Amino acid sequence: MGDGVQVRSGYERLTAEEMDEQRIQNVAYQYLCRLEEAKRWMEACLEEELPAPTELEEALRNGVYLAKLGHCFTPRVVPLKKIYDLDQQRYKASGLQFRHTDNINHWRSAMTEVGLPTIFHPETTDVYDKKNMPRAVYCIHALSLFLFRLGLAPQIHDLCGKVRFTEEEINNMKLELDKYGIQMPAFSKIGGILANELSVDEAAVHAAVIAINEAVDRGCVEVTGQALRNPSAMLTGLLDTLVPVYQEMLRQARLQKAARARTHGNGAAEKDIYEEYLTQREIQDSVNRVNSESDTTHVWVTLHHKIK
Repeated sequence: MGDGVQVRSGYERLTAEEMDEQRIQNVAYQYLCRLEEAKRWMEACLEEELPAPTELEEALRNGVYLAKLGHCFTPRVVPLKKIYDLDQQRYKASGLQFRHTDNINHWRSAMTEVGLPTIFHPETTDVYDKKNMPRAVYCIHALSLFLFRLGLAPQIHDLCGKVRFTEEEINNMKLELDKYGIQMPAFSKIGGILANELSVDEAAVHAAVIAINEAVDRGCVEVTGQALRNPSAMLTGLLDTLVPVYQEMLRQARLQKAARARTHGNGAAEKDIYEEYLTQREIQDSVNRVNSESDTTHVWVTLHHKIK
């Protein structure tokens, strides 16, 4: 075409540089999603509004929100009176002060008290000096799953593909990640890593979740129902009449997750079982989804039994 503009046909491949740029943009988008997920989960725990995901990293640096989070699940370890600058007035007036590091340390102490494996804990400087904020966000995600399994907090929900960010927001995050040269943690492997670090009680949860996955694969509704009702699975809201629908929903979710794992396979790298198996959180999400559509699914179950 004129003016030197080249039009790529639908069959032409992207150049290596374009593919790399696309990959980096995707990493930035996914990290913004992780920030939004962490923000919404913390808001549910704290019952207060937090800054936008694009501002959340900066807002976490003084540790006030993190210490408040620690207070939520270990109030004895982090009483509100121990949180420095609780109303953040000093921070708003004068910015970060060294005493704000006490708040981050209170949060870390709370996580130690509740039993979150230290492999997930960020260093104080990762947060306060912003040396590795993705590691702190990764820790929040791990903490959310850990607390949910203990029945101490709500679930964190996967928002990837469900939230939108402007091109400017994605580019700004890309530049921020480039500036610090930080490798993004594997958020998808949190469940598997937790399983390897579990205590005896938590290992029972892991075993129950594996049993559910295997029951779903077998396709026997009765066996799946028994596995879902295992108290160690820590599932809530189960309805006996909807077990056939849970089975089908979980079967589809398993197939989709396995297909994604094959598409994004890591070659010779060691495989995490939760790359293909549904996590406790994903199973609970499927149960919740079925329950939220209970009117429709009730009709489906009725028809299913009539056909049989």
